[in-house]
Amino acid sequence: MLMGLPLFLLFAVYGVVNAYLPILLRDLGYSATMIGVLQGVFEAAGLAFPLFVSARVDRRGNYGIVMIALGLLMVAVLPALAFAHSPWITAAALAVFAVGFKGAVPVADALVSRRLGANNSNYGKIRVMGSIGFVCMALLLQFTPLVDPAKPSSIAFWIAVPALLFALSIVAIPGLLKSYPHGPTSEKREPISLKGFSPSFWFGFMLVFVAFLGMAPSQRFFSLYVREYLKLDSYAGLWALSALAEVPFMFLSGKFIRRFGTERVLFVSLAAIAVRNLVYAVFPTFGGAIAGQLFHSLCFGLFHPAAIVFVNERAPKRLLALALTLYTSVSIGIASFVGNILGGVVIDTLGYRALFVLFSVFPAIGCALCVRFREVFRTRN
Repeated sequence: MLMGLPLFLLFAVYGVVNAYLPILLRDLGYSATMIGVLQGVFEAAGLAFPLFVSARVDRRGNYGIVMIALGLLMVAVLPALAFAHSPWITAAALAVFAVGFKGAVPVADALVSRRLGANNSNYGKIRVMGSIGFVCMALLLQFTPLVDPAKPSSIAFWIAVPALLFALSIVAIPGLLKSYPHGPTSEKREPISLKGFSPSFWFGFMLVFVAFLGMAPSQRFFSLYVREYLKLDSYAGLWALSALAEVPFMFLSGKFIRRFGTERVLFVSLAAIAVRNLVYAVFPTFGGAIAGQLFHSLCFGLFHPAAIVFVNERAPKRLLALALTLYTSVSIGIASFVGNILGGVVIDTLGYRALFVLFSVFPAIGCALCVRFREVFRTRN
């Protein structure tokens, strides 16, 4: 599909940011607690802007133009992030960068969903290009001397390269600047209300929250864990391993979803997140890190497509972009905000192993809620 290349490039940006953003902040001289706060600001800013614009984007259907603007915004703010040593400037730069970085994902997801139409269970086959982009970028930076992790400017440069190419790809690929306005004029003027979502949708929203709260240590502090606790420099390679593990599961996610249903797939993924955290805590070795990263196949490779399909199944079509933003920017964003703040404090006070043990509790609670309220969970309307 035409969205394959832009997704490849967008998640190549993620390949750099996920592996190197905490390293960049550490090299600017910040403590783990302060890194948690700054990454919390990053998450909060990333959820605010998309929430306010998603309904308008969905009505107008101008996804391509919005993605170009968000890609260029990422590039424009990186010099301030790389060269400033003031926490206030760093926080402001991260907030602006987050608007583009976090905002592009729900817009891209909405465009993919619009182009797929009724075949939304095939979302994973397209989104897998993002995982491949993540893997390629992480491996490139792990096994070449292109990036110097001790220089924030070097990290910022390699964030800018795929971000700029992402924006250019939207312009270059025919059809991606086409608008997909929703329905007739009368529907466009219909007020947007959160009351349009069912209890089942909000239950899934809550499950996504506890899932990504449980993933905060492996998604936001893993590079610091590898560098400072395991005393290894292979964090980019280990990030590539996790993304590589997710590829086959994401590609085949449609078959799993059709065979077992979104509810069972989400339950299994929640359980896997809890187990993954315990693996890092119980086996604090290179082998344990490898095993934990392989769990990403279930924790994200299967979970994310199932969550997207869950949203498509339970959200009114006129609220699709808003629903995807609630999923990507609010549920995930708030979970990451809380996880970053709490995680940084836990690292400075109790250490990395306690971090993983504590955060395994949240997805376990999600599993218990799935069992307790299974009828609500399974209701489609």
